[in-house]
Amino acid sequence: MSLRVTGIVNGLKASVWFLVSPSVVETGDFFNTLDSATGRFFGLVRAEGENTLLRQQNAQLSKRDVERDELEEENNRLRALLNLRQQHFPTGIGAEVIGHDFRDWFHAISINKGIANGVNLSGAVVSGTVERPMLVGRIVEAKDDTAKVLLLTDSLSAISVTIVRTGDMGLLEGQNKPWAKLNYLPHLSNVVVGDEVVTAGLGGLFPPGVPVGVVSSVKDSPDGFFKEAVVMPGNLGSLRDVLVLERREIHEGLPKP
Repeated sequence: MSLRVTGIVNGLKASVWFLVSPSVVETGDFFNTLDSATGRFFGLVRAEGENTLLRQQNAQLSKRDVERDELEEENNRLRALLNLRQQHFPTGIGAEVIGHDFRDWFHAISINKGIANGVNLSGAVVSGTVERPMLVGRIVEAKDDTAKVLLLTDSLSAISVTIVRTGDMGLLEGQNKPWAKLNYLPHLSNVVVGDEVVTAGLGGLFPPGVPVGVVSSVKDSPDGFFKEAVVMPGNLGSLRDVLVLERREIHEGLPKP
């Protein structure tokens, strides 16, 4: 034990002697080296701290930018819906899409307005912009504060429509797919790809003249008596806001902008 203590004491003595030796004290090289290394160490610690703070600030700024962009997008959507209502459907009921079943993407959506807000069964539902309104579907279920909209692409949907360029009428039927099928067109119709299709207004459920989609293909019906076409509607999968129409607006039709 005495040998171990003696070794430690001798080591401490040697260290102290080195630090107070004339050569070390006079030149100061050792202390300069120590001070330089210590300075670099604390400089690295300080720089890392500053970098961490900057990363946190950048993350906060990025989050604010995302929130600002989302708010701006929402304002633009609501402004477009308000303009659509003012120009075409002044008593339409604005609603937000709150449900879209991924398993039945082309069947139905849910909205946050219901009977308490004036939403009625079979009410027509539209969206889009002032320049191009778009038919969405109709109300098939209404509760106090929510409602279910059957999309025009659902297999239970059937809408009388007109081809704008030719005036030919037919029946647009949903197929549970991104497109709908236009049946019972006259066999002599000269409908072509790219023709615009709008509601005919028959039956009183939908106002006339609301754009439904564009013809993407044409062929003869299997029985040879008619022509049939595939119609691509607007992007129903991206719906965020809609208008539910009242009966008065349906009977009056789509006003001129």
